[in-house]
Amino acid sequence: MHPTPMTPCSLLCRRLLVASALLASATTAQAVELARVEGFGPVSRGLAGGGLAHPVGAAAMMLNPAELLSISGEREVMFQFSELQARIEVINSATGERVRNLGYGANRGPYDLPELAFAVRRGNFAFGTGLFAAGGFGIEYGRNSFLSTTTTNNVATGLPISSRIGQLRVPFAVAWRPHPQWRLGASLDYVNASVNLGSLLDAQQVGGLIASGRATGSLVPVLAGIPNLSGAHFGFIRNNYLTSALTSQGIGGRVGVTWQPTPATAVALGYEFKTLLANYSGRGTLTAIDADNNQIVLPGTGKLPRLQFPDAWLIGISQRLSSHFAVVADLRHMFWSKSFGNTVVSFRSDDGGDLRVSLPTGFRDITTLSLGAEWQFLPAWTLRAGGSHAFQQLQDSGALSATFSTTTRNHLTSTLVWRLATSHELGLGMSYGFTPAVNNPGGNVNSVPPIEVRNRQFNPVLSYGYRF
Repeated sequence: MHPTPMTPCSLLCRRLLVASALLASATTAQAVELARVEGFGPVSRGLAGGGLAHPVGAAAMMLNPAELLSISGEREVMFQFSELQARIEVINSATGERVRNLGYGANRGPYDLPELAFAVRRGNFAFGTGLFAAGGFGIEYGRNSFLSTTTTNNVATGLPISSRIGQLRVPFAVAWRPHPQWRLGASLDYVNASVNLGSLLDAQQVGGLIASGRATGSLVPVLAGIPNLSGAHFGFIRNNYLTSALTSQGIGGRVGVTWQPTPATAVALGYEFKTLLANYSGRGTLTAIDADNNQIVLPGTGKLPRLQFPDAWLIGISQRLSSHFAVVADLRHMFWSKSFGNTVVSFRSDDGGDLRVSLPTGFRDITTLSLGAEWQFLPAWTLRAGGSHAFQQLQDSGALSATFSTTTRNHLTSTLVWRLATSHELGLGMSYGFTPAVNNPGGNVNSVPPIEVRNRQFNPVLSYGYRF
């Protein structure tokens, strides 16, 4: 063991850890963006994430809390379970090598996203609370692909490539009707978030961060003294169903207002606040690899001090064309660039060395349009279907990391709901997400080889509602 040289290497790893973690956030962007785009609860989910101005049941607390006043009974309980089945493929454009996302276990693929909500309406007021997996997505590429091999010296390290970001939200929502045509609502969320990260950084990536002045701390000069450095691997992985290695908690929330000029027409505005989360922190290992695949492991503590989920503006309209048919349209703009344009990561090794890195993650703001329709074709049966499209790709191509997937820009959804009795209903749905391939030309701190990433997702959904 040679802890002194390992420290700097580890630190650099950390920096890249940040980049990866941020990209894990892009993944989170996928995760959280996926939940926001595809919607919470069976109604919004069936409408491709739409329903800001529509009666979406108890799950309204996660979209527009004002619509809690539109629940069909005085009390409503909702449970929904969805499974995210990502089909991600990374291609080395120079060699043609490919690697695909794998399942591993403990909710690390496919990803299970439960939702539970309870709402009560009393006159002109409504209240609600619940538990929502607002994120829970990642990748598992194993230990034997080109992603586990350094470009420098072509060392097959056998180290795992993995990432996951999870976000659990517990909202406390209230809604008020001050006038027959107006509904107002707000929700304050407790947020518990965590990140898993296992990523290999090539020596060229480490050098690029140092040369650009994005790395500071006592470990930076130490790294330069490591002979024949081929790469550095950081392993912050906890194989647990609910939490990951780097954890944080804090608050979030949203406000909404609905104007209903006629019984058939409603218009709504909403705003989701940027989260206020403490620094992500946790234990892990950093490994330095030389040209002969000698690996030295350094334990330490990592932090992501500025990792937040972004704020968003929303506008929606709902139009009932008949007693059995309605259509909705929502427009959502999320300010990812403010949260993830650059990301800061810090690391402290057990022997006291420190490193602070600012990574260029290149996230862009996202504008998404959702369109949906609801058709009650029989008294006990309702069909909902919709589609959504993001007008921008989440990341610039040069910021794309091979370790993390691209945002899924397009979604198609459908849900079939069966009302067993007056108070009970079951729903079964499916969503499909897809996006054009994204390419990084390579030769930068996010990827040395040129890469292409493809992503598509199949997400089955099962829901149950009880009104009383």
